[in-house]
Amino acid sequence: MRRATLIVLAWNQWPLTRRCLDSLLASDLFAADVIVVDNGSSDDTPRGLADYASRVRVVTLPSNLGFVRGMNAGIAAAAADDDVVLLNNDLVFTQHDWLQRLRDAAYAAPDTGIVGCRLLGPEAEGRIYHVGGYIEADDLHGQQTECGRVEREVGQYPRQRRVQAVAFAVAYLRRDCVERIGGLDEAFHSYFEDTDYCLRAAEVGIASLVAGAVTLRHDQHGSTSDDGGFRRRLWAQSRATFASRWQARLRADVRGNVLWQGPTRAPHAHAHLARLLVRRLDARGLRMSHAALAGEIGSGDDARLELAMRRQWPQPADAAIVCAPGAAFAHAQGRRRLGIGIGDWDRVPREWADAARALDRLIVPDAFQRDAFHAAGVDVPIEVVPFGVDRDYCHPAVPTARDPTAACVFLAIVEDGVRDAPERLVAAFRAAFGRDDAVRLVLSIMPARDADAIAATLASCAAGDPRIRVLADWGLPWHQRAQLLCSSDVYVSVRRGGGWDPFAAEALACGRVFVATDFGSQAALAREHGIVVATGRGEDPRRPGFVWAEPDHDAVVAAMRAARSAASSDNARARADAFARAPDVEDTAERLAAIVGQLASLPPPRERPAPHRPTDVARRASGQILVLGMHRSGTSSVAGLLARMGVSVGPENDLLVGPDNPKGHYESGRLHMACVRRLAAAGGDWRSPPSNAPPAAVDAFRREVGELVDEFDAHRPWLFKEPRLCLVARELLPLLTRPLFVHVVRDPLAVAASLAARDGLAPVEALALWERYTRDAFEASRGWPRIVVDYDALCADPHAAALVLHDRMRALGLDAVHMPSTEELHAWIGAPARGQGTRNAQLTSAQRALRDAIADRSILQATWRELPPSPHAGVA
Repeated sequence: MRRATLIVLAWNQWPLTRRCLDSLLASDLFAADVIVVDNGSSDDTPRGLADYASRVRVVTLPSNLGFVRGMNAGIAAAAADDDVVLLNNDLVFTQHDWLQRLRDAAYAAPDTGIVGCRLLGPEAEGRIYHVGGYIEADDLHGQQTECGRVEREVGQYPRQRRVQAVAFAVAYLRRDCVERIGGLDEAFHSYFEDTDYCLRAAEVGIASLVAGAVTLRHDQHGSTSDDGGFRRRLWAQSRATFASRWQARLRADVRGNVLWQGPTRAPHAHAHLARLLVRRLDARGLRMSHAALAGEIGSGDDARLELAMRRQWPQPADAAIVCAPGAAFAHAQGRRRLGIGIGDWDRVPREWADAARALDRLIVPDAFQRDAFHAAGVDVPIEVVPFGVDRDYCHPAVPTARDPTAACVFLAIVEDGVRDAPERLVAAFRAAFGRDDAVRLVLSIMPARDADAIAATLASCAAGDPRIRVLADWGLPWHQRAQLLCSSDVYVSVRRGGGWDPFAAEALACGRVFVATDFGSQAALAREHGIVVATGRGEDPRRPGFVWAEPDHDAVVAAMRAARSAASSDNARARADAFARAPDVEDTAERLAAIVGQLASLPPPRERPAPHRPTDVARRASGQILVLGMHRSGTSSVAGLLARMGVSVGPENDLLVGPDNPKGHYESGRLHMACVRRLAAAGGDWRSPPSNAPPAAVDAFRREVGELVDEFDAHRPWLFKEPRLCLVARELLPLLTRPLFVHVVRDPLAVAASLAARDGLAPVEALALWERYTRDAFEASRGWPRIVVDYDALCADPHAAALVLHDRMRALGLDAVHMPSTEELHAWIGAPARGQGTRNAQLTSAQRALRDAIADRSILQATWRELPPSPHAGVA
C-alpha cells in the first residue's frame, strides 16, 4: 500500500519542534510515516528527538544545510513509492483529519501534483496568512493570499482551488510529481524555492492546489526568529536567483496594459466590481492599472488593487474599462474603450447615452440594463455579461454571530435614502408582524454623504420599536461582508431603483432567503431563486421623467411573511446548492478578459502545456489491478479470465458465489462489504448512489480497504473487482501504487435488459445507473494506465480478446501474466445471457455520446471531455 512520508524540518527551536510533533502525532496519520530532519541543531533538539524514537525516524545532518537541502534529505530518505508531505516545525496541527483531506485533494484530478492548505497565524482571534498565492512579475513580491493582505478568519476559500503556488510550510507532493520534476532546486538556500517548484511543475502541466477543507496553524518564521538579519539575507539571495530564472518568463505572460477607471469605495456597486475584477483580470495576463475619476483614499485591504493604483500606464492604454455612472464613459483613456453600465431606471439619462458613444463596447449584467440603454438610443454594441458571485467568501458556512433569541432576522443594506426606499420596508415590517413575533429587521447603512440623514429618518420610522436595528458608521471590512449576510435569515432588496445590487447574489450564495421587486436587475434573480414583490411605477424625484419602481405595501408585507416561513425550514445549504449553477465571479473575469483581448487585438494567453498524467512517468505497473464495470457488464467473466492468467483474487474462502453467477463473482466478500458500508454511510446503495460522502465515511472505507491492499500486496499481481468500485475508486488512489484499471464495457441496452431480468429495474432507471457508474469509473481512472475489455467481443472470440488483454498487460510491465489455454478459455467464457424488456428503451443524447466514446475509445484520450450527464443520472 502506498503511504505518505511526512517530513518535518527542524533547526534548533526545540520547544517549537516538540509542540509540532505532539500535535502532529495526535492527528490521524493513517498510512503515514514521520521523518524529522535535524538540520544541524545545537540546542536540545537532538536529545529531545530521542524521546520520539519509537514514533518518528530521525535524519541527522552535520550542519544547517538550509531549508532546501534539508527537505531534499528527507525526500531521499522516504520510501521510493511514498507520497511526501513537507512540513515546517512551527506548525500546530489543529485539524485531526488534515492528512486525509489533503489526500482527497491530491487525487481529485490526475494533473494535481502539489497541494497546500489554509494557514492561520498565531493570533487567538484567527487570521488567514496563506490560501495559495501568486508572485508579481515586476518586483517579485510574493503574496500568500489573493488579496495580498492578512485577513480575519471568516471561512474564506473553503473550496479546492488551483493557484500559481503554495507555501511549502505545508505541501503534499504526489510521488509522480516528484518523479517527474525531482526535488527542490538547491540553487536556493531558503525562500522562493516553493514558488520555483510550483512554476517548474506548471511547465510540465502539473497543477498546484489549495485544499480549502484543511486549516492548520502556522507561526510564521518561528524557526528563524531572533536571527540577527539572517532571514533577510537569505531572502535577498534567493530573490536574485529566482529573478534570473523566472522574471522574464513571468513578464512574457503579460498580454497588454488595461486601465480600470472608477471608484473603489462608492458608489458601492461600481466599487464592488473593482474589488472583484481588477485583481482577477491582472491574474489573466492583463497588466491592470487603476485611475479614480474623483478623489478617494484607497482602503489598503487589497494589495493587487493597490498595485494597480501605483502603476503607470502607457498613454493610451491598450484598453480602458470605465466602471462608474454612465456620464463618466466620455473619459475613457484607452485605444479601445469599454464601459460597465448600471442604471436605476427603465431608460438611462441622455447624458449617459451621449457619453456611451465614446465606447467601443458596453458591458451590462442583464437584459434590464441592456434594454434601458437601448431605450435611451445607445447604439454601440452591448454585451450582457452576468456579474458572478464570489463563492470564496460567500457561502453558508461563513462563521457569524446569530440573534441570541433565535428570531428570524431580515437584513436590508441602504446606500441611498430615496432609491432604496427603506422607510417603506420599515412600515411593511411593522405591519407584517406583531410585537410578540420573533422577528428582527436590521438596516445596515453604507458609508455615504447622507448616511447620517438616512439614519435619523429610519430612527424616526422605527418609532422605538426594539425589533428594528439601524447600523450606521460601521466600518465592516469588505472581506467580512458575508458575515453580515449570514447573520440574517432573509436578505431584502425592495428598492425603487433597478440598479444591480452587489449583495443580492452573495446573499443567495450564503443560502439566505431572498426578497426583491419585480423591477430591475434583481427581478430575474428573485423570480428564479427568491420571492418577488409586485410594484407600481413612479418617477425619480431627483430626475423628473425617469421611471422606476414603487413597491406595493401589501405585496411587501406578504413577501416578508412568506420569507419568514421559508427561512424557518433551516435549509441554507440546500438554497445555496440550488444557486450553485449561477455564474461565479471567475466566469465573469474570464469572459471580460476575452472581450478585452478580442477588442484590443491582444495576443492570446500563452499556450499551456498538456495536463500531466501519471502515465507520463515511465514506470512499470505495480501489479495492483482494479476491474471496473457496471453490474451485469461482465466484470465477473473478466475477473475470472484474469485469474486464469495468473492474477491473484485473494483467499478462495473469501470469494462470493451467488445464484445469479454460480461460477463465481471473483469478488472478495470483505471488499464487497466495505463498498456496501461506504455507500450506506453516505445514505445510499448500489441502486441509489449518493452524490457526496461525509469525510468520516471516506476515511473508514480507506482504512478497511487499506488492510486488504496490504494483504493482497504479498501476492502481486492481484485484482479487486466489485461493481460499486466504479463509484468510489478515486478514494482508493492514495493507497495504490501505479495501479492498472481494467474497464469492462457492454452494450448499455444489454446491461439494462439484464438488470431488468435480475432486479426488476425499469429501463430508464437501469440506463441512468449504467451512465453514472460508467462516467464515475472512467473519470476516476483518467490519466492512469487503463485497458478496456468489451464483454461482447470477449464472448464472440475469447482467444482474440484474451490475447489483446494479455499483451497489453505485459506491455505495461506485468510479466507474470500468462495466456490460458484455448480449452480453459472456452470452458470459462460462455455466451452472455440475453435479457428481455428493453425493446422500448432509448438512450439519452448524453448516454449515446458516452457509449460512442467508449466504442471508438476516444474516452481514453487525454483530450476527451465528457458531455454533461443526463439529468438525475443515477443520483440518489
